[in-house]
Amino acid sequence: MAGLPDLSFEEQKKTIPISDFCEQLEGHLHPADYEQIKLILLIYDNKNLISFLKHGETEYLFTGNYNAEIFMDQVERLSSIIPVIDLLPGYMVELTRTHYNNESSADPGNYEQILAEGYYHQVMKTGTPFLKKVTEFDYNMKNLLTTLQTGKHNLFQKEVIVGENSEFEFFNEIQAYAGSHSFTEAERKYDMLRWKMIEEALFFEYFSHDWLLGYLLKLLIIRRWSSLNHDSGEQKLRQMIADI
Repeated sequence: MAGLPDLSFEEQKKTIPISDFCEQLEGHLHPADYEQIKLILLIYDNKNLISFLKHGETEYLFTGNYNAEIFMDQVERLSSIIPVIDLLPGYMVELTRTHYNNESSADPGNYEQILAEGYYHQVMKTGTPFLKKVTEFDYNMKNLLTTLQTGKHNLFQKEVIVGENSEFEFFNEIQAYAGSHSFTEAERKYDMLRWKMIEEALFFEYFSHDWLLGYLLKLLIIRRWSSLNHDSGEQKLRQMIADI
């Protein structure tokens, strides 16, 4: 793992592919420590599960811990007569069961919110203190951003807000960012703040387990911006509004 390039949000040079980095981590870390890497990747499993449930798609934007074959295997296990071990985390299993329940009235439009809540509680239960801190930051950030954005566009806030904690130390900064006319610009400033928070939390760490977790989180931020331009960012906001 030695020789990893330094990462910079402002100078997003070519970095190690995330799949290669995770593969190296799996070969070097104790299995219990690698579970924290898998915990981070659940963010993408959430997106992939929604894609699978809604469209049955197998070509995902990013590979997390599970593929379509595992999702399908989990679906089949739900109808098993004898007790079987679930392949997915409990909160994902519950949503999958709800989706395939013919009597269910679950709204697919709420799937992202349900999985976001489930992921938050999963990290709070099994994550390291550092990962809990980052996840709580994201949780509160999304709550606040959604409140401000839906208020700005006169949407029904209670239908899209994710989170429980109304106290957030970065309120003034995020409120200023949300006032930007460009959704992409606001998102960029949000990720800059997230990057800063990760670096401050790991200021005295180097090549520790948490340092590697932080490195992966930074890689994910860089990956996001390497594939996101102004037009796609604005389209994302319009899609969020249209879906409500």
